[in-house]
Amino acid sequence: MNLAATIFIVLLISHLFAFLARKLKFPTVVGLLIAGLLTGIPCIKNIIIGHHSSFILDLGNIALICLMFLAGLESSWHQIYAEKKDALIIALFATLIPFLLGFGVGILLNFSPTTATIIGICISISAEATRAKVLLALKKLKTKVGSVMMGAGIIDDLFGLLLFILVFFFLGEPHLKENLFVMETILAFFVGIIVRKKMGQKSLWLKEFENSLNLIIIPFFFIAIGLHFDISSLALNPLTIVLITLVAFLGKLGGVLLVKPFLKFQWKQLYLIGWAMNSRGAIGIALAMIACASELISVELYSALIVMALLTTISFPFVITRMIKTNPKIMN
Repeated sequence: MNLAATIFIVLLISHLFAFLARKLKFPTVVGLLIAGLLTGIPCIKNIIIGHHSSFILDLGNIALICLMFLAGLESSWHQIYAEKKDALIIALFATLIPFLLGFGVGILLNFSPTTATIIGICISISAEATRAKVLLALKKLKTKVGSVMMGAGIIDDLFGLLLFILVFFFLGEPHLKENLFVMETILAFFVGIIVRKKMGQKSLWLKEFENSLNLIIIPFFFIAIGLHFDISSLALNPLTIVLITLVAFLGKLGGVLLVKPFLKFQWKQLYLIGWAMNSRGAIGIALAMIACASELISVELYSALIVMALLTTISFPFVITRMIKTNPKIMN
């Protein structure tokens, strides 16, 4: 199959699954993830991707940088400032507790301290874009709880990105290429924030540019995830998958609930915020993919982190929809 046909089919599959996810009221990231994992199945990969794997992976790297730029566009310093105290306290607990638990599980599973640190980072980071899309769809983004969710999520992601930069920095020159790539992705995130501030969220040109990236470039990030993913590795060590997923859920929920003595939120509200922080997404997956490509984590561990990200991302929309339906005033 020639390259043009490969690109066309890859984009077609990606948008088909994104469309199905929207119809089923899942975040589009879930549909794109499934499309990527499906494309990465060896028999399908051989037919669709063939000998173009290297080129598709390069497109995946470009897509990752674009995705970080878009994540910056969706972030707002105003939201952090509006609920800065509550957001900061929640972010500290919702980052630290999962990180420590993830690191502990890594050591328990006999991984190196570096690998255990990466597990902790991938578990501690959350999904800003996914959370924003769900809150916008429910028209709850401008509520008190919604603002705290977004503010805490932004701080949470910044903590995770900073830790990841430090890991690569201390690894030294052998990983110079990966260090530079991480810096490029981080720079893209902050460029997105600056562009949004300068041009405004309602800029028509910016909206068109964002739509073009989502339509043509971003799907290749999720296809690259699938190409790195080895579905057979899931059967090799199911204990790793279960422990990482369990720690991911307990770490975020427990971390947020621990702030109760310091804040005036009700238990139900903190429980809901915990589920929001529990949702992982593109940034955590991106960090796992960089670590896997840099051979800092194994394919088996990378696959476990992808499963964890998928399960936590799928669960949040169901939980928040049900809780709002049961208690319409919970977000105020």
